[in-house]
Amino acid sequence: MTIATTLGAGLLLTGCMQSPPEPSTSPAPSTAATPAATGGAAEPSASPSAAPAEPSERGVLGRASVDVPEEWEQTGGDQTFTLRYAATDSPSYEAIAIADGFGSFQGARAGVSVFIAQAQTEIERFRILSQEDIEVPGASSAVRVDFTFGSADDPSDGMWVVAVDDRDGHAIAIAYSGGEAEVDDAELDAVAGSVELLPAP
Repeated sequence: MTIATTLGAGLLLTGCMQSPPEPSTSPAPSTAATPAATGGAAEPSASPSAAPAEPSERGVLGRASVDVPEEWEQTGGDQTFTLRYAATDSPSYEAIAIADGFGSFQGARAGVSVFIAQAQTEIERFRILSQEDIEVPGASSAVRVDFTFGSADDPSDGMWVVAVDDRDGHAIAIAYSGGEAEVDDAELDAVAGSVELLPAP
């Protein structure tokens, strides 16, 4: 699947939403991408029982912190999402990207509006599925946006979590991409629930 982006979108979004490498450079596993990546926002998971949680470690960049599966590899980011982890051995190439201090905002919804505005014009078939205020430890305000993007026949799932410390306007963002796959809601919930905005040094 080809994700249509421009340079501007690349600066804000593709730190997470990048196409997987060519098949010849990525080993093909014998099982599905991840235990939870069988369903999607539009249809329930095919598996009736929840898969056990994967062992994880913390990805930390400045004041941004989030759980990352320990077998994922750190890869190159961009000017906004400067720290990125990807499931390089998965055919769908899921990824988590982290941004710290990308702006000063009066509330998390102001921060996430930057991503939404750019995505609506520069990401192929970008569509918001939900947008809700959530609790993030250390943040005065936080918002989660679930969305789809890519081919109409084979859409991919993505999510942003933006959190702001209203005392100084410091903002962090976590971007999650299902790569070339729909993602089970439980997987998105686990990532969003692990986000923290760490205290200022």
